[in-house]
Amino acid sequence: MNVTGQVPSIIDYLHNTTVSVIPIRKSIGTKMRTLEALATGTPLVASDYGLEGLSVDSPGTPLGAMRANDVDEYVYAVGRLFQDEKLQEKLSNNGRALIENEYAWEQMTQRYEQVLLDTCSKYLVESQE
Repeated sequence: MNVTGQVPSIIDYLHNTTVSVIPIRKSIGTKMRTLEALATGTPLVASDYGLEGLSVDSPGTPLGAMRANDVDEYVYAVGRLFQDEKLQEKLSNNGRALIENEYAWEQMTQRYEQVLLDTCSKYLVESQE
């Protein structure tokens, strides 16, 4: 296990990592570390806060990350990933696919554009009343 502290670019580290652990204990904005780990295909173990808003382990969705909220859960999840290469591969592929399908620039741009159009349409309707 290596704890690096702050690094200039996390991407290089994630590409050479077996498991990324994100034990966030407070909900504060967008979890870029979570999205970066998923985008690089790094198997991920994270807290409820680290996975908040992401469909990574919901019923009917492919398993994209493992959830852990206490020491025992982290030890179990990380240990399982180190022992099970097929599970590593599954999380890697599913996490990457989630980012490609839901968070790629094209999808995000379309969502943003729709929010702007909806807001403008609402404003125009209200101003005509």
